Amino acid sequence: MKPPITVFIDEAGDPGVRDGLHYSETRHEWLCIAAAVVRSENEPELGEWITEMRRAGKSRQANALHYAQINTARREAVCATLAKKSLRGFCLASHKTNVRAHINPRLGRISRADEFYNWCVRLLFERLCGWYADLCATQKEEMSPAKVVFAERGGHDYQHMFSYFDRLRMQTETKTLHLKGKPIPPQLLVRDEWGVAKAESLPGLQVADTIASAFYQAANANSPSWDTKPAEALKPIMAKDARGTRADAGVTVWPLLHQASLPETSKQIFRTYGYVF
Repeated sequence: MKPPITVFIDEAGDPGVRDGLHYSETRHEWLCIAAAVVRSENEPELGEWITEMRRAGKSRQANALHYAQINTARREAVCATLAKKSLRGFCLASHKTNVRAHINPRLGRISRADEFYNWCVRLLFERLCGWYADLCATQKEEMSPAKVVFAERGGHDYQHMFSYFDRLRMQTETKTLHLKGKPIPPQLLVRDEWGVAKAESLPGLQVADTIASAFYQAANANSPSWDTKPAEALKPIMAKDARGTRADAGVTVWPLLHQASLPETSKQIFRTYGYVF
């Protein structure tokens, strides 16, 4: 049976958390991981979406769309074009300055890039799965495993990450989860349809890159290309929870607000998505 939804995941920023204070409060202090979720039946349309987005960005790139190479003045138009399409977007934005000081009583301090990346993907999945569970309940559909494609990032051990999610599935089924976050239905962690591909090879990954990069640009107030408008333009497609709220659903800041504070200049984009500081 073909999975009913396809999830494309990409990131913007560096998952390293041991950069030292040299990078404190700079544009290197954020990691944004994004998911673009489409009905599998709509997956063939993604190539045309990218064509339209390239046209909006007046891109001369060959075939693939690389958000970082779009002229900054055209990025809002690219995101506005994407925001008219039939998909749902999710973004997990982590402020690494806070993460260095964050110690989990069970996990200790997260210091390895792989550990940090995997943890952020888990947080993203928790919110995505909550949205999908609500959707299935509303439409009276059976929740089935999703097809999941990660953009290949050099040096990351994906098999180790997949094993991590296998453990999460088994712990969920046996009710032995150590960390009680938002629930992930175990049927969504069946990895028969999980894989890794180069971003330039799949339009869906280029869509995910656009979402991740737009929020990375919006959160990085110290970057010379700081601009919240592209990420604001994505608002129509960013997912809501059952209460109609995007904060901590389609757009999530980590560490959570009760665990740490954000730089004042970075709060603007998150206020747009419902956060109250």
